[in-house]
Amino acid sequence: MIVDVHVHVFPSLKETAGYDDIQSNYAVHQGKIRRLWARMKTNTLDERYIPEPGEDVGFRMDDYGKFYWTKHGKECWMQRFPAVLKNMEWTPEQMIAFMDEVGVDKGVIQSGYMEMNFERDYIAEVTAKWPDRFIGTITLDYDVEKGAEHLRGEMAKLRKAAANQAIKGVYQVFPRGQAIESSDFEPLWKELSDLGLPHFFFVGFQPKDKYLYSLKQIEQVLKKFPDLVGIIGHLGGNIRSSSHPNYTDGRELLPILRLPNVYFEVGYVLAYENWTFWKENYEYPYPLHTKLIKMLYDDVGCERLLWGSDMPNLYRTCTYRQCLDLVRLHFDFLDDDEKDLILGGNAARVFRLEP
Repeated sequence: MIVDVHVHVFPSLKETAGYDDIQSNYAVHQGKIRRLWARMKTNTLDERYIPEPGEDVGFRMDDYGKFYWTKHGKECWMQRFPAVLKNMEWTPEQMIAFMDEVGVDKGVIQSGYMEMNFERDYIAEVTAKWPDRFIGTITLDYDVEKGAEHLRGEMAKLRKAAANQAIKGVYQVFPRGQAIESSDFEPLWKELSDLGLPHFFFVGFQPKDKYLYSLKQIEQVLKKFPDLVGIIGHLGGNIRSSSHPNYTDGRELLPILRLPNVYFEVGYVLAYENWTFWKENYEYPYPLHTKLIKMLYDDVGCERLLWGSDMPNLYRTCTYRQCLDLVRLHFDFLDDDEKDLILGGNAARVFRLEP
């Protein structure tokens, strides 16, 4: 059984996507452009043209994955999603067709791109319709600054979602920057432990000091709650060129990955998508990706590595089959049994899947 632990499905992002109106939806996407800058293809690298959150720049989307805006008189764009999208949507039927083409049995839907309450219902409907193909995750707004009543409401949403047998994980349920190792978060970590729901942590895509601190916080949590399963997604999220001021070599991940309840997502080659910065390392089969995974494998073994593609975003770099073949054909340091574990065996254990 092959399991992809990182797929997406979503309705048209040119519509409301569960927000009050289209402009509210667009504002969320515009607010993320600075964080995404210099990773995705844009028609300029001049930071003067980055739209700030809430800035009036006429933000809009086209049908084929691009964001557009106008700033300082310049028409700007970012290839946020791959050009294979039509009408800025990626339906469950499309995802299943791609899974069937390459032989992927199940996909874990990671949360993202929709208003979170709307998204919980959307993912519940998808997993109910295709229970043999999709595993659901949800996200929450466990923001301790919003008070006890708000947190009780979020915990009620968690328990309700957990009653759906197809919901088998959660994705980044707290705002970054909060003290997740504090007593305020203990009810959340205990509940996830009791429910047996693994947590996907979104740790990178931020300055190095904050990234390293977040790893330390997560390590403290997972040591205190050994029954809580943590998954570090997006290759850790701090893949940078060696000349970048926030560069790290991956060894910072080893302390947390040595914990028995921590897993790591491999296959996120979108980290190497921009030729301007990566040059020859931009080319398939992504030698720096292989080097990183080999280093982690040599230290912690293969039993806690999970393959994830980030479909459909993957198509900004390579095909679905090529991403699968990174493990099958290009990880020559693995034997066949180890490849099977990374491509599905480990995920079956984490998400309690029947053969």
